[in-house]
Amino acid sequence: MKVARTNIWTILTLIAACLGLLVLIYMSCFHAAQSATVTSAVKPLIVLDAGHGGEDGGAVGCSPVPEKVINLAITQKVEKKLMQAGCKIVMTRNNDVMLGDSSLSTLRERKASDIHKRFAIIQSNPGCTFISIHQNHFTDGVYSGAQVFYSKNNSKSAALAEQIRQTIVSDVQPENTRKNKAATNSIYLLAHAQDPAVLVECGFLSNNSEAKLLNDEQYQQKMADAIAKGILQYLQGKGIKTVASGSSQDLYSSASSAIISSKSSTKKG
Repeated sequence: MKVARTNIWTILTLIAACLGLLVLIYMSCFHAAQSATVTSAVKPLIVLDAGHGGEDGGAVGCSPVPEKVINLAITQKVEKKLMQAGCKIVMTRNNDVMLGDSSLSTLRERKASDIHKRFAIIQSNPGCTFISIHQNHFTDGVYSGAQVFYSKNNSKSAALAEQIRQTIVSDVQPENTRKNKAATNSIYLLAHAQDPAVLVECGFLSNNSEAKLLNDEQYQQKMADAIAKGILQYLQGKGIKTVASGSSQDLYSSASSAIISSKSSTKKG
């Protein structure tokens, strides 16, 4: 009888040990899944660069205002859309300033310092996606249309550029047949950036009709919406998600609602 009871207690002890082991395994898997969810929900880091600023006005052409003003207006609209979608945004400038060392004696030196400061911002945000917003200009006023330049240092840059090009064409400039171009060393930021990086020329200020459009706030909003949409579709294609209202949510789906609700070649140096 004692032997039987001993066997029963042994069996019960083994069962309890197995159950305890199963609980430990379950808890371990649960915490691992939670950690994975938190990791996948990290906000995408975007560095937005409004070209020029301060005493560096950029191109003018047929525009009543300099390029720097239009660049900032469009970039701030892109910033708003991306923030609504749950992205973390770093702006190289948020007002009319030239970055860098203002004590340098020549404008050329101050421009170089400005570019180096912008590059330092990229470097201080590793793992970011970098987008610089500009307006184009050419001596012949016949040219028009947006064009995207991409860094050759990161294979993802070309995909980002293509996604932005497609949304600009589909949503803003259906007649645009311009192709994306790999950046040369003349575009310093793209030549040196190691993370995905593009420069968007939204149009030509040397073209009278396009200059008028680029100065129109509604058109600027359409352009910003298209750029933001392209960025978010690129992120979606990379499987990057964010957290909204306590649950994992697709970036592009979030941004699409925000964008819909708001609606009722030659490179210069």
